[in-house]
Amino acid sequence: MALYDEIKTLIISELAVDENVVVHEAHLQDDLDADSLGLLNLAEAISSRYGIQLQGDDLVDIPNVGELVKLIELKMAAQS
Repeated sequence: MALYDEIKTLIISELAVDENVVVHEAHLQDDLDADSLGLLNLAEAISSRYGIQLQGDDLVDIPNVGELVKLIELKMAAQS
């Protein structure tokens, strides 16, 4: 499964949103209605799944889902 698809699945699960709204351009807070607790839960789920350090605050300034995937890719590459 591609990283984007895995992240999409985590977003759907953690933010309880419909899969059709989770697209590359979707903003976590504005489009997906993620609040601070949702961002924290999502960051923890991603950290646990991929073994990277990610905080809820790291997700606040992420412009969209596509950029979140890029951030995760960078953090995973830095650990290699």
